[in-house]
Amino acid sequence: MRRLVLFMFFVLVLVLLFFNKNSINTNEIYITGTTMGPIVYNIKYVSKDIRIDKRDIDSLLILFNNIFSTYNPNSYISILNKSKSMETVNPLFLFLLKESKKIYEVTEGAFDPTIGPLVNAWGFGPLKKKNIPSKEEIDSIIKLVGFDKLYFDETIIEKNHKDSYIDFSSIAKGYAVDFIAKYFSDNNVKNYFIDIGGEVKCNGINSSGKIWNIGIENPFLENNSRKLIASIPLKNLSLATSGNYRNYYVNNDSIIVHTINPKTGYPTESNMLSASVFSKDCFTSDAYATAFMVLDFNKVKEISKKIDEIDVFLIYKDSLGNINTYVSPNLSDLIDIRK
Repeated sequence: MRRLVLFMFFVLVLVLLFFNKNSINTNEIYITGTTMGPIVYNIKYVSKDIRIDKRDIDSLLILFNNIFSTYNPNSYISILNKSKSMETVNPLFLFLLKESKKIYEVTEGAFDPTIGPLVNAWGFGPLKKKNIPSKEEIDSIIKLVGFDKLYFDETIIEKNHKDSYIDFSSIAKGYAVDFIAKYFSDNNVKNYFIDIGGEVKCNGINSSGKIWNIGIENPFLENNSRKLIASIPLKNLSLATSGNYRNYYVNNDSIIVHTINPKTGYPTESNMLSASVFSKDCFTSDAYATAFMVLDFNKVKEISKKIDEIDVFLIYKDSLGNINTYVSPNLSDLIDIRK
């Protein structure tokens, strides 16, 4: 009898361990796919009762792309780019215009969604033509660039020049992350990790009961190797990192980077190597990370100190060519920088 009781107790322990382990595995759901062309998204969320599947995510991203994708010729933004004005104003589009205007002004024009014609001319737009435009082409195109050449309100969006072209690629991935995050929150899912093309937003905890830990890529590695230079626990925050170490091409031994300076019309020659921006909203992180790669380190540091909504981790070259890092005071006790 005693052996039977011990045996039953042993079986009960095994059953409890099995179900406990099984519940942890099933509580964390993983979804992956592509959006905005080849951009990969990775999503994890923890929930005992609520289930959101890949079809839900993909339908949201299709809706998003139908508004913001320049790769879709029938999207809202593509139709606007072919017109001088649009009288039916999409509320999501209007929101991003308003937020873009704020960031455009704070960064003194370093962030500018009307940079689209220059992006296309340098081969980083939908057509992907890898050629170096002539000075005459740049001088002609730059007349179309400038966020101050747009007028918009709740009833109309109007461009000074019909050929002006809006490109939200420097803020859209972050906004898509926020778009998915809102869907999770609306469905009472409080613990999630959302990554779209490297733009990340985390809320709550993972299945182990810990804050989500996020890595920041090392910008100095070659041959497409991917290693981390730092990591940080992301508690109810967003993170976007921008750098020129992935998106570039070589033309006659010249490296053409994808970050174009809206004021000069040419690829940036900043001493910034990488800008990681932390904020509540991922679109904010995305936009500032892009803008900061246009500016030099001292200007980036000056701007970041003035904005309460963001913190930064910056990698830059000093006047002697040495590589240095800068971390906002709020992050100094959290970030783990790897040597």
